[in-house]
Amino acid sequence: SGAIQALKKTAVTVDGRFQAAPGMFSHDRIDPGSELLVSRFPTDFDGNAADFGAGWGYLSVMLAERSPRVNRIDLFEADHRALEFAKQNVAHNCPDLEARFFWQDLGTEPPKEKYDLVIMNPPFHETQAADPELGKTMIRTAAGALRSGGRLMLVANRGMQYEPVLEEAFREYGETCRNARFKILWAKK
Repeated sequence: SGAIQALKKTAVTVDGRFQAAPGMFSHDRIDPGSELLVSRFPTDFDGNAADFGAGWGYLSVMLAERSPRVNRIDLFEADHRALEFAKQNVAHNCPDLEARFFWQDLGTEPPKEKYDLVIMNPPFHETQAADPELGKTMIRTAAGALRSGGRLMLVANRGMQYEPVLEEAFREYGETCRNARFKILWAKK
């Protein structure tokens, strides 16, 4: 179709196996914060997962590869163009994965289902200044979208203070690891 041809014209190949385009988050490289998060993904996860703010699908593909028994991954993304790339990247890298794609703004329209795991690298720039409110909203949305005992895994810049909202919205939470720039946080419903 014409839309697919338009996507192909602007596509950039990332890491030899993903497609993205200018204007998308980390369109020309794997984001180092996302890489750190992936390094902490479980290898034995077999439930239903959601990728909040999925972008072009990197985290979902990596979760499916690290936990091959994952039942299903639902990808949520507000940018329609990025979601189209996510569909393409999931189909190319994980053809057997059961995945569903939702073009929706999680800040105004929470998911209708409950999940065992939510993964995310929440955006924190609405403009040039760091703004943690979008990430905080996504954390609260994740709390509402998790089953009892469900888990959230997210990456954040070290300076982002997401811990108070994790404490407010979850039964338990903590930090898995950190490096010079990022921290990996988890929370359990």
